[in-house]
Amino acid sequence: MKGMLLAVLSLSWLSVFAQITITNGYFPTVGDTLRYTTLANAATMLELITPPGENQEWDYSHLKSSQNTFTAYLAPSAGEHSAFFPGADLLVKTFGGGESYYNVTNTQFEFMGFLGGAAIPFVPSAVGRYNPPLIERRAPLAYQNTHSQTSNLTIPFALSDLPPIFDSILVGIPLQFDSLRVRVRIQNADTVDAWGRLKIPNAKEYFPVLRQKRTTRSRNIIEVRVANPFPLWIDVTAFLGGTPFGAFTGSDSVVVYRFLSNDHKEELLTVTANFSEDTIRTVRYKSLPLSVSVTPDIANAPGTASVQALPNPAVDKVRFECNHLPSDEYTLKIFNLVGKVVWRETFQASGRRVIYLDLDDFNKGTYLYSLSNKKGEIIGTKRLIVIKP
Repeated sequence: MKGMLLAVLSLSWLSVFAQITITNGYFPTVGDTLRYTTLANAATMLELITPPGENQEWDYSHLKSSQNTFTAYLAPSAGEHSAFFPGADLLVKTFGGGESYYNVTNTQFEFMGFLGGAAIPFVPSAVGRYNPPLIERRAPLAYQNTHSQTSNLTIPFALSDLPPIFDSILVGIPLQFDSLRVRVRIQNADTVDAWGRLKIPNAKEYFPVLRQKRTTRSRNIIEVRVANPFPLWIDVTAFLGGTPFGAFTGSDSVVVYRFLSNDHKEELLTVTANFSEDTIRTVRYKSLPLSVSVTPDIANAPGTASVQALPNPAVDKVRFECNHLPSDEYTLKIFNLVGKVVWRETFQASGRRVIYLDLDDFNKGTYLYSLSNKKGEIIGTKRLIVIKP
């Protein structure tokens, strides 16, 4: 009987940490908002890249947050330019008023292209299309799966769309042409090279994950359209390398490690490095709500430093009562439930301090507030509920 129990427990342990298969359930759908934290000074974090292999454990819960971002997926009908991308299933509104469109099938999540925004700052109405659509996600995904794709991003411009500053630049091209385009040739090679379990900041437990390694090689060129004697696109990159168009020319290669889970649509962790993997370019991870672990009896005991919001729930105003504070510098922060700081105040105090806050700029919902000293030690973290009439 004892041997059977041990066998059952062993099987249970293996089932928890066995390799997984990623399904299309991690594809974004209309109404999803994916939330990430991007780190500053990521270049020194080479330890985030580990060798390929099975049954690994990655504990990255020590990473420090820097900048929170989110991506909201909408129906294409919510955009102003969906006619440029017939058949699109999703829309993302981007910085500067741009719009990005996506196609979704049972097995692929594809980036069709974009219009406007900050992608091409000197022509806000520029349209970029991927041919074929750039595959961002695939399903199903399992350990040691490999895939590859070549796509071309083209961004054409009528000469009349370009600002006058480019007149003196384009005059150096020894051809008669009527339009110009940026073309980016993209080659992606994907390998699911590892599996195991991953822990990220604010997570209470490890997540079972697959790690996908993507190597991307890209080459940017500038082409002009010659109409006579017949329409033809000609590469003129060599004539523009020293001009403002030079920023859109040249080649690049990057390696991206993506930790994927069936339980989260965000990539739990994404590490982007240069091709030789000796420099980290960016690191981001899924934003999780801060953990709340306060024992009221201890936190509010006589003589123990504490913080309390009153009234709670609050409607239009709230006061924070901070008691029994040793002489120090303190910071009071309010977070939304994805961990983004939405308000803060730093102050010197000794003993008692009451802070009043007008909630006119707060939406109704649940927030977290936290009081810490100058060393970063947390005095208390609790919930604040804001209600509106």
